Amino acid sequence: MAQTTALQKAWEAKGSPPCDHPHTEKEYASGMQTGDVVCTTCGAEFWRSKK
Repeated sequence: MAQTTALQKAWEAKGSPPCDHPHTEKEYASGMQTGDVVCTTCGAEFWRSKK
């Protein structure tokens, strides 16, 4: 989740341009899956059913 926050802040610093979310990965917190996926480009979080 720390990586997600870092990605989100970096994306905001770029002016939050549109992202097609080309690559996503499962999100983990304390070693356990959260049920969400995260865009590895901009840090956007999605429920699996939304992506």
